[in-house]
Amino acid sequence: MMNDDVGMIGVETIEEHEDGSATYQFHMDADARGLLAEEGLKLVLYCAAAGLDIQVVYDFIQDHIEYEKDEYKFGDIDDGETSSDD
Repeated sequence: MMNDDVGMIGVETIEEHEDGSATYQFHMDADARGLLAEEGLKLVLYCAAAGLDIQVVYDFIQDHIEYEKDEYKFGDIDDGETSSDD
């Protein structure tokens, strides 16, 4: 079930560091703050119920992003490759 409430979130500042990392500061309205707290708590509770460390969920999401980025697209056969019909 989706919540119809909508909040506003924006990036206030980004400070890049020499080691390649960055520090972000965000601004958000009260609706966004409440929704983020609700979703964050829900994530923690779901992980606890499943016996998962939250890092496992973050790793899964990162793997999914990489998979989607590298996924084969129909018609993307290089000159040296053959299709599965051969």
